[in-house]
Amino acid sequence: MKAHIKITSDYGFDFNWTLVVSTAKKTKVFYLGQDVKFCGRVLKMTPPYVVSQIGTGKIGEGEKGNTLLAKFICNELGLNGRNIHKFETWAFCSQ
Repeated sequence: MKAHIKITSDYGFDFNWTLVVSTAKKTKVFYLGQDVKFCGRVLKMTPPYVVSQIGTGKIGEGEKGNTLLAKFICNELGLNGRNIHKFETWAFCSQ
C-alpha cells in the first residue's frame, strides 16, 4: 500500500489535506479537511505532537515527510490495503 497527502489551500493561510491511498488494485481518496482541525478532532493530537512522531515538519507534496505523515495517519486510523474499500471518502473528515 502506498499513501500520500494532497495539500490544497483556499485562502493561502489554511491547509486542507486529502489522503490518497493506493494498492495494486485500487486507489481511494479520503478528504480529511483542515490540517489543524483534523489533528485535533480526528487524531486527538496537536500538530506539534504529530510532527514529533513523524520526525519532520516538511510535509509538502514530494517531500519525504508527506509520505511519513500519510503512513502515520493510516496507522492511527487503522487503514490498510485490505480495508480501505469499507470506508466512505468523507469518513475521516474534520469539517
